Amino acid sequence: MLPVLAASTLATSCSSYDPAQASAWQRDYCVKLAAWQGARNAMLSSAGSVDASDWRNIEWAEYDRAEEAGSEAINVAKILDRENLDHASSYIFDDTEKAVIDRNADAEARAATYCSGSGFGDLLKGAR
Repeated sequence: MLPVLAASTLATSCSSYDPAQASAWQRDYCVKLAAWQGARNAMLSSAGSVDASDWRNIEWAEYDRAEEAGSEAINVAKILDRENLDHASSYIFDDTEKAVIDRNADAEARAATYCSGSGFGDLLKGAR
């Protein structure tokens, strides 16, 4: 009887949901998303055009900062996905990848909506 009780206790303790941890991950994601948006915007403005189609005008230090910030946002989105912290019908990891890698404005808008729905939309103000 004792081994069954011990295994049961171990199984339940590993799967407990911690709302404070979930909120911390969501906040971290929104901070990282805002950092990427800010770095991306700085990169685009350094190029002197909205679409940055002429890569010769991009400040490579700005480009590197945007790449690093985008990677950090994607990494936290992986955690949200793994922990099932997506909202109804959101795919935060996919949307973040599409926003950062493919420059998909619709995916970026969905990621921003995720932050608003998590209570951290104010972190994105001014970053877009």
